[in-house]
Amino acid sequence: MARYPVLAIDTLLIDRGPGETRVAVLSAERIVEVYHHRHGFPSAGALYRGRVGKPLPNANAIFVDIGLDRPALMACGANRPTEGAIVDVRIVQPARADKGAKVALADATLVDAALEAHPGNAIPPVCLKDAEHPVAYCCRHYGSSLKQILVTPGDSDNAIATLVGDSLSGCLESESGNLFSEYGVDEIIELALDPLAPFVGGGKLIIEPTAAFVAVDVDAGPMSATNANAAAVDALASEIRLRGLSGPIIVDLIPTKGRAALVERFKQSVADDPVRTQVSGLTPEGRLEVNRRRSRSSLADLLLDDSRTAQPSCYAVAYEALRQCVRSGLAAGSARVDLRAEETVVAALRGPLQPALKEAEAALKTSLSLQVADGARISYIDIVTS
Repeated sequence: MARYPVLAIDTLLIDRGPGETRVAVLSAERIVEVYHHRHGFPSAGALYRGRVGKPLPNANAIFVDIGLDRPALMACGANRPTEGAIVDVRIVQPARADKGAKVALADATLVDAALEAHPGNAIPPVCLKDAEHPVAYCCRHYGSSLKQILVTPGDSDNAIATLVGDSLSGCLESESGNLFSEYGVDEIIELALDPLAPFVGGGKLIIEPTAAFVAVDVDAGPMSATNANAAAVDALASEIRLRGLSGPIIVDLIPTKGRAALVERFKQSVADDPVRTQVSGLTPEGRLEVNRRRSRSSLADLLLDDSRTAQPSCYAVAYEALRQCVRSGLAAGSARVDLRAEETVVAALRGPLQPALKEAEAALKTSLSLQVADGARISYIDIVTS
């Protein structure tokens, strides 16, 4: 059975929306990765100046207030800083739906450089420096093979050109329309939110993230156990990158005599993944054990309120609503745009996502009227232009 070839990333699709930039990474029209960069929401690598909070009971760790909804957690050993003290930290693992971010002490040289570029007084809690933008990240990792970088709705402010850099500026093209729809990215994202991931031959993976690890089961379907296991580890390498899965991943392979060979097969399948992925081998029970560094939130964490019910998060719906408002308003040349949405979506736009709302209004050159649709499902969006 053929293995997945080493991927040559040739295309980036960049969809600039109010408050959120989405980036799709393609290899020969196959969608490999999808990133969501939400303005003001921290990722791994961001630098913060915070204040030490209370210690975690019965552990050598403390909470640190860095200005997010939940305090961050930092391991500190026996030398615990005083509660209330100022501390400069780097985000190691981004916050998840049910957990705050994990942080570590930041390198003093990086902090000094960030402070020099930081406007105003760095009074905690405050972000000193954002994490690397996914456009810059992708250009750094895939620049040698990139042939085109398509951006919509254009780059009149040169924000994307700055991230791309001079060496790849010739690949940058402004596009109209909806790139994520035209290239099938929206459809692939929807499939990536489904726990079931079919693979070649008729089998499927059942992928279930839990609070502690990602559990993966293999269903052979009509395939033999040996062929199903081989196809499953190849497919899993692809699903991990597409879904943004990270942390401990436990794969319950089908019992066969040749399972040990699958360890090396999987190592080869993830060899071109830019995110460090440790393949530990098989447990005594024959399960494949993998650990992938947490560098970004998974698609499910970003887009779903509850992965078990597949209910979208109010933030994801709000960003999509703003994208649709801008497209519809500009296409119609409207002087007025009205948005009706579910209550929590409207509350998000009037609250934490108000900067994104202002960005949409600036693009439309008019105010955007928000109305609550009583009794509507959370995914409900109704836009009226006039």
